Amino acid sequence: MAEKRHSTIIIVPHAHGKVYKLHLSPVVLKALVVIGIVTGILTIVSLAGSSSFLQQRAAYRSLQRENKQLKKTNQRLAETVSQVQSRLTQFEQRTKSLALAAGIPDLLVSQLDAPRNGPGSGGPSNRLDIEPETLVRRQEALDQHLEQVEHKLSEQAVMLSHTPVLAPVVGVIMDGFGPRLHPITRQPDFHEGLDISAAIGTPVAVPADGIVVFADRETGYGKVVKVNHGYGFTTLYAHLDRFSVKPGQKVTRGQLIARVGLTGRTSGPHLHYEVWKDGERQNPLHYILDAY
Repeated sequence: MAEKRHSTIIIVPHAHGKVYKLHLSPVVLKALVVIGIVTGILTIVSLAGSSSFLQQRAAYRSLQRENKQLKKTNQRLAETVSQVQSRLTQFEQRTKSLALAAGIPDLLVSQLDAPRNGPGSGGPSNRLDIEPETLVRRQEALDQHLEQVEHKLSEQAVMLSHTPVLAPVVGVIMDGFGPRLHPITRQPDFHEGLDISAAIGTPVAVPADGIVVFADRETGYGKVVKVNHGYGFTTLYAHLDRFSVKPGQKVTRGQLIARVGLTGRTSGPHLHYEVWKDGERQNPLHYILDAY
């Protein structure tokens, strides 16, 4: 019978201590070796997994901090965008009001297709519902409409400055516009203007900007001044004492152009004043805004 081979492990705790001997059979020794190898492999795998977990956990925490910071930044941006949108809406409404005042009610501020559920406030994967490009397009459209309104208002301002809206002289209306009996011939007549009684030498002011086209005598009217105001308007001033302007001269609203007189066919000192629009006589009272 063959003698079984054993392995012996001797343990000496210290120099004078008791010696321990462990007798291991080949099977047990192999089992211990296998267990050691498996334990080593598991330890290595465990250490590798632990290192990977720690790295992933650190990355997760970093992403959490970044996400919180992005949320704060996104919220501040959302508040800014909301304020800009509110201001743009106010300007658009004011532009509409100005367009109505300028007489162009069909001019409506373009409302671009923008979401109405408000800006988002999420993390890095959530975008703002209102894109900056949308606000830029609205601003560009608003600029264009404001330019149109400004142009229209400028045109109206120029037109108004050339519209005879002031009384040319301070006095009392002796005779109005329309059918009447002529004060001298006592025959039916159509009076083409206003007769405003005033003392000789009373200043006569032009009621709107324009160019003097006539300053001379005219049969029946005596000394006469005519002013072309543009936009179809012409005014006439008759029975004057003297002129303060000459043909071709530019005049501005309120400028002295003559003095009340007693020239031509008249029963007393007064100013005969006419307003013509597009070649047709008008009732001057329909234009005078500051008197009568």
